[in-house]
Amino acid sequence: MTGLTGVDRRPLVDLLAMIFGVGAWVAINGMWVELPLLVLHLPEGWNLPSYLSVIIQVANIGPIAYSILRSLRPGLRPAKVVYGLLALGSLASLLLALLWHKTSWIHGVEHSTALLSFVFLLAFVDCTSSVLFLPYMAVWREIYLSSYLVGEGLSGLLPALMALIQGVGGNAKCENVTMFNETSGLNYTQLEPVTLNPRFSVTGFFFFLMAMMAASSAAFTLLEHLPSLRSERAGSPSPNNSVEALETSHSNTQLMTNYGGVNKMTGNMTPSVYWLMLAGQAWACSLTNGVLPSIQSFSCGAYGNVAFHLAVTLSALANPVAALMTLMLPRCKRWLLTLMGFVGSLLAAYILATAVLSPHPPLMGTTAGEALVVSVH
Repeated sequence: MTGLTGVDRRPLVDLLAMIFGVGAWVAINGMWVELPLLVLHLPEGWNLPSYLSVIIQVANIGPIAYSILRSLRPGLRPAKVVYGLLALGSLASLLLALLWHKTSWIHGVEHSTALLSFVFLLAFVDCTSSVLFLPYMAVWREIYLSSYLVGEGLSGLLPALMALIQGVGGNAKCENVTMFNETSGLNYTQLEPVTLNPRFSVTGFFFFLMAMMAASSAAFTLLEHLPSLRSERAGSPSPNNSVEALETSHSNTQLMTNYGGVNKMTGNMTPSVYWLMLAGQAWACSLTNGVLPSIQSFSCGAYGNVAFHLAVTLSALANPVAALMTLMLPRCKRWLLTLMGFVGSLLAAYILATAVLSPHPPLMGTTAGEALVVSVH
């Protein structure tokens, strides 16, 4: 099939590469959007995001372990390691769906040991996928890399959409509940918070994540073993190889003309500006991947379950949208990057303030406060 660029491509490879890419971060992205329900059921409560943030950062030993493995076994095929990772991810997501609510007592404190253990395994898989899945896609013609990246974006989009469908059952309301006093033998009433159930359970959501991991594993297996797809691998003879090479060269020339080229873009950047950009990226990553997720429950929880739910799901939806915008705007002015960094820091400061002031943050109990905290996140 000939695409819009005139280059022959196989839609089946596009589809399989996309499904394979979904498995990159779907499990951990799914954990974050399920937090509004998890904090209601697990003993860690609002502290759960902090536990998850630490566990996910510790799981970055995965890429280090893979680098050591590659140095010890230079001839190791990445595909074998991908099989192992996907199998581990599928098994961990299945056990998570079955055992997420199991707790144990450690030094007199109840902990969600099952959930935290399986989250570590899933984070190990997802963190390692960043240094393994993309290099594997080099096995295929470069036109299929975009399909994989679309799938990686869907790994955040699909869990967020599923969480929006699931809902949280609304905000908790206090109702009179009749209780029995065994000492006096009399009934009495007291106010207790009551929350409606979501459209489907946490277990059902985790089974959805498991299905996504299983689909990613199946897609990778088909990519590896379908004989009809071998002609689409890099270096395989194709009647259109010369045409594709010519059009790729023309496309690169066009990009160089329109955007000044990579060399020109970096050539105009002084070392001080270069390091400043790296520092800005480190700052943004530390906020979005470490600091802010760990305090989400404190910054949003006081505004109610609905606000918390919308904040985490809509922020997850914003990530693939932002990634799409970077494709549409491949070159960004430095002043605009600086402005976005400054505005982002101000928004992060407000989120930190709501977390510090919790359980009595600004505008608590008002529609304006709920709308503001959702918008800022």
